[in-house]
Amino acid sequence: MYFFKRLTLAFFALGFSAISAVALDDADRANLDQSLAAYRTALETADFASVVAAIPPGVIDLISAQANLSPETIRKSVTAQMTTIMASATIESFVMDTDTMTDGTTPSDVAYAFLPTTTNLSIDEGPIQTVQTLTLAVDIDDTWYLMRIEQPQHYDFFRAAYPEFVEIPLPE
Repeated sequence: MYFFKRLTLAFFALGFSAISAVALDDADRANLDQSLAAYRTALETADFASVVAAIPPGVIDLISAQANLSPETIRKSVTAQMTTIMASATIESFVMDTDTMTDGTTPSDVAYAFLPTTTNLSIDEGPIQTVQTLTLAVDIDDTWYLMRIEQPQHYDFFRAAYPEFVEIPLPE
C-alpha cells in the first residue's frame, strides 16, 4: 500500500538544454496541446482513470515487473490511491506552461517536452499550497503521455523504462 501511495504522489505532486534540440513541429504541438487539455479536464473532473491512462506505458510496465503485478492491477491501484488522496483536496489551479517548455526529439526521433507545472491546491479546506514540478510529455506511437517529475529519481525511473532518454538531461 505504501508503494502505491508513493507512486501516486510521484505522479501527482501533493505537498506531475537537450542533446537533440529539434523543436516540435506545428502538428506535434497541436497534438500536445490537445493532450494537455484532455489531461487538465480529467484532473479537474476527478477522472483519475484517465489521469493514470496518461502515464507512459513503459513506466507502468516497469512498475508492474518490479511489483510482480499486472499492468492493469497497477493502473487500478494507482487510480484508487489517487481517488482516496484527492477526496480531501481541491485543485484551485493547474498550469502546464507550454510557453517556457523545453522540447526536442531523442536520437531515435521520439518527441518530448518538459513543461514547468504549477499546481495550487488545498487539502481539507486548509491553506492553498503551491507545488511546482516538471511534467514530461512524451510522444509514443502518436500518443502523448505525461509523467510528473518531482525529483531527479522520477526521471531516472522513466529512463529505466525508456533508455533512449539516457542522454537527454533534465532542463536547468
